[in-house]
Amino acid sequence: MTPKTIRVTKLVLFLLVIPAVALIGGVVLQRLLSGPDVRQEQRKGAQPEYRMQIEGLRFYGMNQGRRVVSITADRFTLRRGKIGFFSTGLTRTAQIENAIINIYAVATAPSSRHAPPSAGEFDFGGLFAEETFSSLFPVRNIAEIEVSPVAVHLHNDKSVLTRIIAAKASVRLKDKEILFTGNVRVSTGSSELTTEHLSFLPGTSRLRTDHPFVLKRGDRTLEGTSLTTDIFLK
Repeated sequence: MTPKTIRVTKLVLFLLVIPAVALIGGVVLQRLLSGPDVRQEQRKGAQPEYRMQIEGLRFYGMNQGRRVVSITADRFTLRRGKIGFFSTGLTRTAQIENAIINIYAVATAPSSRHAPPSAGEFDFGGLFAEETFSSLFPVRNIAEIEVSPVAVHLHNDKSVLTRIIAAKASVRLKDKEILFTGNVRVSTGSSELTTEHLSFLPGTSRLRTDHPFVLKRGDRTLEGTSLTTDIFLK
């Protein structure tokens, strides 16, 4: 190959390399300039972290043709389960924000017309029947319902028996209990109980705490570190 031929070959290669370098540089520059928007579009198209979300929830749960629970809340969310960084189709927890929950009892024993009601007359266990929440979420996939903040009203067929408010509640469907935490206050008649941690067992209408508490009954005040009582604080 003559020197002249070599020079021509080098010139051709140089002319071919220039467009290629310009093209690569243009692609890189375009990505740098449009990267944030692309990522934003990808985020918009990505699956949300929840399976279902309802704003302004109004729910009525029935069991065997009888009203068991009603819930009014700002928001209801079923979050997707996760394994590491990956979302799965499974759901273990439902979340409810700023809720008022009304739970209705089944009368288990007739009461005298003139006698005050007793806790043994009421059973709130229907709350945990599979049918109760089946229209709201897949019950078998849910271990608990987290509610914050919460106000729970316990009813018989005539009126509200007891009110419980707290910063947070966990309705444990598998364990059949409701665990209240943070500024818990129970009121019924002229009695009021305050504590930071309280368990309510709907099937037996019992309240239990292993934390410091203050119980006021009229003009009397009781204090302690552990308490088991009924929904009438007796």
